[in-house]
Amino acid sequence: MNESEDEFEFQDEKKRVKPRVFVPEPKFKATQYTGGVAPFMQEFVISMKQLQPVKIKMDSVIIKGSKILAKHPKSKYIEGTLFLMAKSYFYQRLWLPAQIKCSELVDRFPDGDMVPDALLLSAKSLLMQQNYPSGKIMLSRTVDYAWQKKRWDILSQAFRIQAELALLEDDIDGALRPYRQAIAQSENDELRAKWQVDMSAIYYRVGRFKEASKSFARVQKYSPDYQAAFEGYLYQAISLYHTGDTLKANRIVKMLENDGKYEEWQSYVLFAKMTKYRIYEQKQELETAETFADSAYMNNTAINAVYFEKAVDFYKDKNYNEARRFFSRAKNKRSMFSKTSNQMYFLLNSWDQKHRVSDPMLCKLDSGEVLDDTSRIVLSQMLFEIGRIHEEMNNPDSTLIFYHKASLYSPASDTMTARYIYAYARTMRDRDVRLSDSLYQVIADKYPRTEYGKDAMKRLGYTKRFIINKPAEIYQSANSLRMNEEYDMSLRQYLLLVEEYPDYKLSPKALYSVGWIWENNLKNIDSALFYYDMLIAKYPNSVYAQDIVSGVSYLTAIKKGEIKPGEEIPKEYFKAKAVNLDKISKREVLTPAEKNPELLKKNEAFNPLDIISDPGKAFNNVIQTLKETGNDLQNSVDKKFQEIKDPKSLMNSVNLNMPKLPGLGSDSTKNDMPNKPEDKKKKKEEETSKPHK
Repeated sequence: MNESEDEFEFQDEKKRVKPRVFVPEPKFKATQYTGGVAPFMQEFVISMKQLQPVKIKMDSVIIKGSKILAKHPKSKYIEGTLFLMAKSYFYQRLWLPAQIKCSELVDRFPDGDMVPDALLLSAKSLLMQQNYPSGKIMLSRTVDYAWQKKRWDILSQAFRIQAELALLEDDIDGALRPYRQAIAQSENDELRAKWQVDMSAIYYRVGRFKEASKSFARVQKYSPDYQAAFEGYLYQAISLYHTGDTLKANRIVKMLENDGKYEEWQSYVLFAKMTKYRIYEQKQELETAETFADSAYMNNTAINAVYFEKAVDFYKDKNYNEARRFFSRAKNKRSMFSKTSNQMYFLLNSWDQKHRVSDPMLCKLDSGEVLDDTSRIVLSQMLFEIGRIHEEMNNPDSTLIFYHKASLYSPASDTMTARYIYAYARTMRDRDVRLSDSLYQVIADKYPRTEYGKDAMKRLGYTKRFIINKPAEIYQSANSLRMNEEYDMSLRQYLLLVEEYPDYKLSPKALYSVGWIWENNLKNIDSALFYYDMLIAKYPNSVYAQDIVSGVSYLTAIKKGEIKPGEEIPKEYFKAKAVNLDKISKREVLTPAEKNPELLKKNEAFNPLDIISDPGKAFNNVIQTLKETGNDLQNSVDKKFQEIKDPKSLMNSVNLNMPKLPGLGSDSTKNDMPNKPEDKKKKKEEETSKPHK
């Protein structure tokens, strides 16, 4: 076991007697504790790289210990054997076997000399298993036994772990309490001085520098050894620099610099000076000190602490490139801030790399260049990653911007689009719940089989009834997105409804809304005309097609040069258009006559324009249709009957004077939403989902 422990790097570090390095701990969201093994426990974990050279020896400890327990269960070596086996399991990250062996030792030898060691190792094993309540209880037992056995080394470790656990919960008083009790109860002034330094370091780490300076000053009232005395003076001076008392701090630093017994620790004195230069922004002096330190004290923990604090300053000023450079220098040697430095370095490095890829693509888009789907996939992924980095850096506005861009630029055919929309909806939740729900609805409708679609369904509370009413929910989602000016998402939802549910009663209105958005919001008449033509082709008998057919015919005639702007379209031209529309073969919604071919033979004399010249004849034809086809055409006949009863409404829908294109002065396209054209019965077409009997 001794040979194995000598191989571990951290054991060598512990053997060296030197001052410790503390830094005020910044509150980075990216490095905050969010569960799992506590960060400070990582120093007790042996990496696989460290374990590999001694793995055989660790196994040998288990094998030899098992033989002793089996063949000599009553010998005097049992207590030591159990503890060595527990340590071997712990070093191999087998926390539960280590805990069991420690429990066996305590049960069999309750008054043994190794009980404090076993209790401390058992507490560490419980904390590694994230069993924090039991771990805290075990630490309390460790403290009691360590006091009884006067194991001050075990007591100091237990206090430190208790304090770190309290700091994770932002319980400063809870972290200080064990040290206060120990200092008050102990009669050993050297130990009291050491614990006073540990307690003062807590004030320093949380940024309470005024209290820290007073607490470090009390270290000298006891009988500190060289290390405790030096740490007390050093951090008292640095705390005074933070509070502005530079005269007193300079005297302490000068004393440490000239005292011969602290000569080997001059790098720490330089650390204090560089901290002063950084706090008071003495840039020239700081650069000179850095140049000297890089040559005289290369990769020194104290100097790295200065670089870490400098990196934090740049980060707070949002100078991420400089922050990354100094985090890189601070992460090179194992320390209490090396893990944070490493995390922040890779975070900022990733931020820079993603921007190098995405920025040229965004410039191309800004210049009007069109990117292919492959480029858009790459761009969306980079933008999403940048948004996630900003979220980790606690920049909510930038997070929203980049998540939104990722969702907009990603091709709809790429399933990763669901991830980007989901992230945008999640971060938007606190600002606009309605928009967030609409975005979740987009994911649930378009990407239902992805993990994000399934989660969106859970958030929206999908039930059987919800699934039955799904087309109506898609339409409501599209409306909500349009009201929030999310036109791209809104168009996707409207077109999804038309594609997935072409026979749904609101599908014509959805297609009409698509054209309306292109015409009135996006100001693209060609795209609007395309979707209006699609509406006329797919749903020629809908009130929405009838409302726009004259305007579309007018604009089409102008584009073809058949008439000049301002001229009326000849009746023959309009009649031809109407006939052509009736003969469209690829139409999903069929007219009653197309559903029943025999009806055409019986009503060959019927002409749609008869409703203008001879309404009575048209009415008789409709009644005859009802008699011939039965109840399945009841709704269609009721609609025709209502139109014939109201000739004015009928004339509006077949206006031969060719009104303006929808949205240009028409009351059918109010800014709130295209709720027109409306029939005289004012049918509530937005009613959701109860099927017609």
